[in-house]
Formats: sequence, C-alpha cells, structure tokens
Amino acid sequence: MQFLPVRPSPNSMEHDLLDRGFYQRGASTLRVDRPGTKFAILFGFPPMDVDAARAFVSKMLRGSRQGLQINIPTLVKQGIPGSPVVDGNVTGAATSIAVRGLTPSYVAKEQFWMTIVRSDGTAYLHSVFETVVANGSGEATIEIEPPLRAPFVDGDTIHLGKPFMQGFIEGGFKWKVDGEQFVELSALVEEYR
Repeated sequence: MQFLPVRPSPNSMEHDLLDRGFYQRGASTLRVDRPGTKFAILFGFPPMDVDAARAFVSKMLRGSRQGLQINIPTLVKQGIPGSPVVDGNVTGAATSIAVRGLTPSYVAKEQFWMTIVRSDGTAYLHSVFETVVANGSGEATIEIEPPLRAPFVDGDTIHLGKPFMQGFIEGGFKWKVDGEQFVELSALVEEYR
C-alpha cells in the first residue's frame, strides 16, 4: 500500500456511495439492504510544481497496483477526539458502534468522517449519522453510515481527528502538465471492502 504525501491535500472531492442494496419492485416496492456499501471518492489536487508532483505521481503509479491510503480533507476541524477505540466486539451490519477512549465531552458531529481500522490494518470509512457527546468517561455510542461491513473486536482503532481512506485507484489516475510546468492530478479511489 502506498501513502500519499500530506501536502498539498486534495482541493476537491466528489463522493460516490456504492450502494450494495437494491429495490425489489412488484405490486409494491421493497428495499433490500445488503452489506458492503462503501465509498468511492474522486480526489482532485491543486496544481503543483514539477518537484512537488514527483512524489504524488510515483506513489500513484505504484498505488495503481498496490492500493493507496489517502487522508480525507474535512470541511471543518473535527476536534481532538483523544484515542478512541471500539468498545466490545461488533458483528453484522450494525449502524452504531460503542466507542471508548474519547476525550470527555468530545462532540462527534453529524457528517464527521471516521475511519475504523481492524487489527490486520484494513481501514473502513464511515460518516457520523447523528451528533453525539462523549460522557465524562470518554464513552459514546456513535451512529454511522453506511452500516458496518466487517466485524470489529474490542480495541480496534478509530480515527476521528484525521480520517483516511484505503482503496484501489479505479481506472488508473490522470495527470497533466500545463504550459507553465504545473502538474494537475486526479484519482478515483474506491474502498477495498
């Protein structure tokens, strides 16, 4: 897996929710939810000089084969969450997760991004569904979307302060050099699972 440099961060993101569920139509319409809904994000980067772009281009070239980890730029600062971890084992397509290790009174706001990392290093990107405040012990139950698509065990790491995404580059990536020797990059990254 390749890790992109932190700077410059993406200046545009186009989100796509890859919904595994479907609607069954007949006399009435029924929503059938299936586990596995995940994100694909088209990341655009600001024009870079050739020297700054070298690291990005080389990491993306290798990342096309090995996968990529990229930080998610947040619309607002997501505060100082502490060192949150999964509190207890979680299985199934749950839409909430018990968390401990948060800074007491930390506010996880609706639409904050969070990454949950299993012990094998696989990361899953989720969005906070509803604002919640951690109690005085740093515990909270956070509602999320999409539903969980993997089991998590007690102590798996949660990243709220600096969420990121892991995945493969869908259809390669694009870069171009303009007449003034600035490089523009974009890549569509789809989560592994």
